[in-house]
Amino acid sequence: MSSSRPPKLTRAKSSRSRRKPGKNLWVWFLAGSLIAVISAFTLIYAYYSARAGLIDIDVIKEMPKASILYDYQGRPFSRFFDENRIPLPKGQPVPKLLGQAVIDTEDRRFYSHGAIDVYGIGRAALSNLTGHGSRQGGSTITQQLGRNSIGQLQRTYDRKMLEIFLASRIERAYTKDDILRYYLDRIYFGQGLYGAETTANAFFGIPASKLNLAQCALLAGMISSPNSSSPWKDIKAARAARDRTLVKMVRAGDITQAEADKAQKAPLALRPRPNFGGGFATSEVRRQLEDMLDPQTIQQGGLKIFTTIDARLQTVAENALATRISEIEASKGENHTNGFGDPNTGLPDEDVLQGAFFGIDPANGAIRAVVGSRDFSLSQYNRATQARRQIGSTIKPLIYATAFAEKNYCPASIIDATKFNMTAPGPIPSDAGEPQTLMRINDALVKSDDYSAERMGEIIGPDLLNIYAHRCGVTTDIPAFRSSYLGACNMSLNELTGIYATFADQGVTVRQHIVVQVLDDKDKVIYKYQGEAHRVFTPQVARQMTGCLQNVLDFGTGTPVRQQYKFTAAAAGKTGTTNDYKDAWFEGFTTHLVAGVWIGYDKPREIMPGGYAAAVALPVWANVMKQMQQGPGAYQMSDFPVPAGLETVTVGGDFFGHGERYFLTPGQKALLDQEPTRAPDEDTNDQSQPQGKNIIDRFMDMFH
Repeated sequence: MSSSRPPKLTRAKSSRSRRKPGKNLWVWFLAGSLIAVISAFTLIYAYYSARAGLIDIDVIKEMPKASILYDYQGRPFSRFFDENRIPLPKGQPVPKLLGQAVIDTEDRRFYSHGAIDVYGIGRAALSNLTGHGSRQGGSTITQQLGRNSIGQLQRTYDRKMLEIFLASRIERAYTKDDILRYYLDRIYFGQGLYGAETTANAFFGIPASKLNLAQCALLAGMISSPNSSSPWKDIKAARAARDRTLVKMVRAGDITQAEADKAQKAPLALRPRPNFGGGFATSEVRRQLEDMLDPQTIQQGGLKIFTTIDARLQTVAENALATRISEIEASKGENHTNGFGDPNTGLPDEDVLQGAFFGIDPANGAIRAVVGSRDFSLSQYNRATQARRQIGSTIKPLIYATAFAEKNYCPASIIDATKFNMTAPGPIPSDAGEPQTLMRINDALVKSDDYSAERMGEIIGPDLLNIYAHRCGVTTDIPAFRSSYLGACNMSLNELTGIYATFADQGVTVRQHIVVQVLDDKDKVIYKYQGEAHRVFTPQVARQMTGCLQNVLDFGTGTPVRQQYKFTAAAAGKTGTTNDYKDAWFEGFTTHLVAGVWIGYDKPREIMPGGYAAAVALPVWANVMKQMQQGPGAYQMSDFPVPAGLETVTVGGDFFGHGERYFLTPGQKALLDQEPTRAPDEDTNDQSQPQGKNIIDRFMDMFH
């Protein structure tokens, strides 16, 4: 019996053996779970670290900026941009008051935490879960900078994770002050404004460094809801945003309650909303830049673009054109009570009377003003450079100048002005059965006689006319039809103005340009205009034609410039009216400014009954020139120089000494001894004035 063993001990051992596998299973499960969590974390960390590592970290400081346009006197007048942004000045610290306002509003522990603010995330989560207070995101300034820099604005967990890892890289690469600067440069303030410097200038007309407490609080308060709290959109919402920031600044201890109370009572004192980058001058600058610079350089912005534009002339021309068009419409009883667009589609009305103005300096081809429609907000289509219309009698000076240069004609030469059937096909008949009428070329141009112009066109021929047109900058051929000699050919306003600039510059054509120099954001010159000029006519031929065109203003179709608008400076010009009064043109110039005007409908139709150019387009030119003759930046308007080899001869003067001036060589003066048969006064396409030669005729001219 002593050798027997109690069975209880064996059963107990067996029981412990059976429980051991279960315990091991839990251990393995916990270990496996821990390994899975670590592995998942490692994979997530590796995945988002890799994605964040693929992003060029410099993207946070490389942001599109506004490019500033300077006029010909070096004064800023406009800007263009993909994002309207002017960065804070380099080399200067971030404005202290603005920095405090932004930090207290967006990330008050900015200088004490790393890429993320754990406390801030917890606070935001608690606020969002409990519903107490406004909804919060918990993103730090660094996180916001990262997501705004890469355009990741969607609300997803993937975006949030990438944002955190990118923020970590940013914190390692840049100082806190740098991060705050880039943030203030990049942040969107609504209404097309990017960056604190841009917004300070737009709202208050001062740099960000000059903002007071109330103004800083407004900008900081707008960041979370830039559009809805913009003072240009909702002044009450803007004040509320400002006041919320002031409360936070008091809590942070950056300002006292008394300072906050004073700031709350301060008026916002906003500037009127400026026109950022609008207008035809700005759009023409950008169009020409696209031929000079690569698209990425233009898109990135930050350029300083020095142009040829005269900002004052641009404004004067815009106003003069719009005013004259409105006057024409009023004379016909037209109004636009529902605006200029189609109320159903919102598209511009094609049946609205339109116009264009183009001004250049003849000496260097500098474009001083370009206006492509009556209102840029109504239509951005540039009719000064893009539209091609029939030019009417404005082609006649080119025809006669070509004859002077190639066929030995001059202003005193006599040409046949006998009537004939212009609509009949074939060559001009030598005997049309009409009484023969002869006149001097000067008189034919002053009266804008069609019969002599068409005959002279046949004498020089289309090939020769096209050679000289192309030398003056015309890019398309003038069709080889007789009607082309009366202006039934299409040109753009800037091309036509270039022809007249050739006369004004003593026979030299200079390539038109609007950009003089471009500097990048580091003030390095990346483009500089190189002048291109060539001679088309001799100085003598150019002066002879200029003299004829001076006589047009003094005694011909352009007399309203003198008699009605009292513009007395030395000038030359020509009217042009197409059939059925569909297009009205005026081209004129002084020694330092050449300008062309066109008025008409996009779908050609009669502008107004009896709508000659002298009544439709000429007033715009005359009003612009009168204003630019005086005041700041006035243009010199002295008489045109007379080149060697020419003598000034006055013809048909009365006892006041007023008469037409001819500029002739000594040999050509003999032509004045030949008296042509005078053409009877009659209506022509340009509503010509009678060509009087005595005091009675001069007096009667005042009533035509």
